[in-house]
Amino acid sequence: MELSYINTSGERLSLKQSRPFFLTRIDGTGQVRQTVNTFKAPDQDGAFFISSAMDMRNITLEGTLVASTVDEAYALRQRFLRVFTPKQHGLLVYRNRQIACVVEEAGFSASSRERAPNFFISLLCPSPFFEAMTDIREELAMWSPLLSFPLEIPSGGLMFALRQPSQIITVDNVGDVACGCHIVFLALGSVSNPELMNLDSGEALRLNTTMTAGEELHVHTHFAGKRVTRLVGQEESNAFSLLDTSSVFLQLSPGRNLLRYNAEANLDLLEVSIYYRPLYLGV
Repeated sequence: MELSYINTSGERLSLKQSRPFFLTRIDGTGQVRQTVNTFKAPDQDGAFFISSAMDMRNITLEGTLVASTVDEAYALRQRFLRVFTPKQHGLLVYRNRQIACVVEEAGFSASSRERAPNFFISLLCPSPFFEAMTDIREELAMWSPLLSFPLEIPSGGLMFALRQPSQIITVDNVGDVACGCHIVFLALGSVSNPELMNLDSGEALRLNTTMTAGEELHVHTHFAGKRVTRLVGQEESNAFSLLDTSSVFLQLSPGRNLLRYNAEANLDLLEVSIYYRPLYLGV
């Protein structure tokens, strides 16, 4: 059992079943409670279900600081308190998954053992979901390599790759719940009104604009971070106004998601990439 905490300053501290920070207990990494909203009519047996939402997650850690000398114990205490400062946010990394959190409480219990005091940590996670450590990338407009070796280039030239004609891709979200994503539209030439549709739900995200060669449009559909930006060279600008009024910030449901990209003009000059991190109910 090993986990690490990284604060916003980049300072990292590992807790495991060995010195100097010997972890003895961890609670709160499994399923969390949810709040269920219902409506009850007069004389009704039971109630109508309206909605439900997951509560915040609270993770508690306990262990023992193990040092060879009193001076070493004092230095380790200072490092512990500096990393687990309540003035900074942080990430808890556990079993190849991570979760954003803030320190509610972190310190040491009163003890006569100066070289081996017990510590305790309480972390509050505003979002209850653990997430993957890195983004998964999916390419909707794909190129197939045509090179083979030994290589011989004829006088008429050689095609290095072939663009796949399919506009549809299956994205398999391996997480436990739906998650947002980062969609990148890249224009290789003039492209009008790029669009991405979820064929399973019928929902679509459409941008009303004509893109020029090299221009990128980035759409973030995460619940707490929805935004649209335009990138031309090194210049980035807000492009939220380009969203069509019927657009939906697409979410990737757990399991199979069938997606299709489109454009009103010059579809073959459009490349589309999707980046997402699966979310998990626990570890």
